Amino acid sequence: MPPSSPDRVVFDELHVTLLVPRTLPIAAAKRVRQVVDGRPFVARLRRAIVTVVARHTALRAVTVTVAR
Repeated sequence: MPPSSPDRVVFDELHVTLLVPRTLPIAAAKRVRQVVDGRPFVARLRRAIVTVVARHTALRAVTVTVAR
């Protein structure tokens, strides 16, 4: 959990779980790992979350963090 600032409290946490088939070949699993560990993937995930949150007026005061 990321540290909160003195004027903020943790309201909720959502976790994303990525599952791969048990039978996925090791080479394919390594490629998945490369993508997931890459900065572009995390940046795009962060942008997607911020976009969805921004669509809800009730969430305007919410600060969102994406952490690994």
